[in-house]
Amino acid sequence: MIEIAVTCGDPAGIGPIAVVKALSSGNLPKGVRAVLVGEELAWRKAGWRPGLAPLAPTRLGIKAWPAARPSRRSGIMAFSALRRALELVARGTVQALVTAPLSKTALSLAGLPHEGQTEFLASATGRPKAQMILLAPRQGLRCVTVTRHIPLSQVPGALRAPVIADAATALFKAVRRLGTPRIRLGLCALNPHAGESGLFGGEEKGVLAKAAALARRHGVPLSSPLPADAAWHEHRAGSLSGLVCLYHDQALIALKAAAGFGVVNWTVGLPFVRTSPGHGTGFDLAASPRARRLVDDAGTVEALRLAARLCRMRYNFK
Repeated sequence: MIEIAVTCGDPAGIGPIAVVKALSSGNLPKGVRAVLVGEELAWRKAGWRPGLAPLAPTRLGIKAWPAARPSRRSGIMAFSALRRALELVARGTVQALVTAPLSKTALSLAGLPHEGQTEFLASATGRPKAQMILLAPRQGLRCVTVTRHIPLSQVPGALRAPVIADAATALFKAVRRLGTPRIRLGLCALNPHAGESGLFGGEEKGVLAKAAALARRHGVPLSSPLPADAAWHEHRAGSLSGLVCLYHDQALIALKAAAGFGVVNWTVGLPFVRTSPGHGTGFDLAASPRARRLVDDAGTVEALRLAARLCRMRYNFK
């Protein structure tokens, strides 16, 4: 039996509802059991009842929190669940971790220093180079983002050849672990038309070209900078095994256009399996009286499936 810790995420969002819906759907692989982590009241509000899945409560004693918006209380609850789940993984009580979405605003309101779940897990495990690999498993799409949650105006200044090469290496290892033969990765350009020979920007002929050369010297089959729209077309057609994207929306817009809510985040480089659905807290949807019916659990189902698959592969954490 593969046991997977599943955190509640922000209890004011759709995460707990999506988890309960996924566990009730009958769409999970056989031989997999979820262990729900978080405040019992948060899970009960989402529809959990004893018998659906065992519960590892955080026992904070919080009885109420603002609905459908980030707050200090919901930030504390989400982070406490994440920390408790990490303890379960460290003790070997569970074999993998699936995290429901939380709000970075709520973390900030709670006075917590971490930018997000990936950053906390990387710091807590001493794995600063852990990378988020984003997948649409049913469509066969995979990518990595070089930068994550920073303003778009800061992206050009954050691009460094070694950082891009590290991201490409993480994607290469992830794609190889999934059993893909003859890997070829594409590097998305920053500027339209890949800079049009410098007419629309110099990053492609400068830092991106250096990054591609550095990655290839390390044995990673990474292309020269490609126009991002063409790169996604080639990946969807199967001529590229995955893409190195430079910023958040360059990856997520294409993935979600193809897969909707069925996008998954796989954090490679940690000493255990961690996945999560690729959507956010959905506070606007959580505010609806029909939230339980309207919430799409596809990302949570895919995150649980991928975590189980990686556990069965005897995942190599190096």
